[in-house]
Amino acid sequence: MKVYIFNPENDMALADGNPGYTPPAIIRQMRDELYWLPNWWAEEDDIVWNGEDKLQLKQGDEILPWGWSPALIHQLRLAGVTDEFLPTDEEMERLRWLSHRQTAVEALAACKRDGLIGDALMGDSYLCKTEAEIKKVIATAKDGEAFLLKAPWSSSGRGLMLCGSPNAQGWIKNILKTQGSVVVEKLLQKVADFALEFWCDGQGGVEYRGLSLFYTNEGGAYLGNWVAPEGQKLQWLMQYVDPQLLVDIRQWWEKYLQKFQYRGPVGVDMMLCQGGICPCIEINWRMTMGYISTLLPAQGKYGRMVVEYIYGHYSAEVEAFS
Repeated sequence: MKVYIFNPENDMALADGNPGYTPPAIIRQMRDELYWLPNWWAEEDDIVWNGEDKLQLKQGDEILPWGWSPALIHQLRLAGVTDEFLPTDEEMERLRWLSHRQTAVEALAACKRDGLIGDALMGDSYLCKTEAEIKKVIATAKDGEAFLLKAPWSSSGRGLMLCGSPNAQGWIKNILKTQGSVVVEKLLQKVADFALEFWCDGQGGVEYRGLSLFYTNEGGAYLGNWVAPEGQKLQWLMQYVDPQLLVDIRQWWEKYLQKFQYRGPVGVDMMLCQGGICPCIEINWRMTMGYISTLLPAQGKYGRMVVEYIYGHYSAEVEAFS
């Protein structure tokens, strides 16, 4: 039996790092109202945990949360789960640092060193630990170039700030104080967002699970995903990209991810830009909406997967393509 848990506060809980972390009310509401989301892909005998019921697990059972954090481990212990079903402190600390955006900064640098996709590779990313380092990076800007600031632990379009915004200076000070660094990236001229979804077995095995085409708003916050067969998604993307580039990127990531001692889903967010591709915008060491979108065609769902906050409540559905 598998126990599925939708805990969308995972990245904020990782940033905090404390077992007693309490997410903002709006995120708690999202978890409460969408806890059932794993029913879309869970099997008949599996459990989708609502965060409140006691859990009695037996040998061979497995917990599959949206993502692991010290806060979730604490909640599961209170629900009666014993340590044999939970990550150790060492595993949790390793995952926490994997989820830091420094991992993505290093991966993009590795793409460049390896000559991945040559002149088509776009993007520059820098990890800065002081305001002086941030100013030094920004001083390299050429005419018309802008920069995006990112908090080290954040996802789904959260934790972003456009350099030069009225609140940027205060935001920088706060993130440096609470998270220790800020990632500075050159703002890219986006054509479309996409991601490659993988499964890692923790022993060096990496399996490609599918392509994710997703939507974001102007601020970068996640809005939804295409839900369609892999071939249809590839056909759309190949209007803009040489298919061999996509193969090269996928194969590079399959090799690169082998070195990490991690078991679970991995989503690598990328960007189709004017002039090329950025092959590493973000690495999500957890379940993602994009990963879900690769599972749903097997359930007979096709269309646009939408997660919305309307009239004070969260909803999730797959809208049929018009």
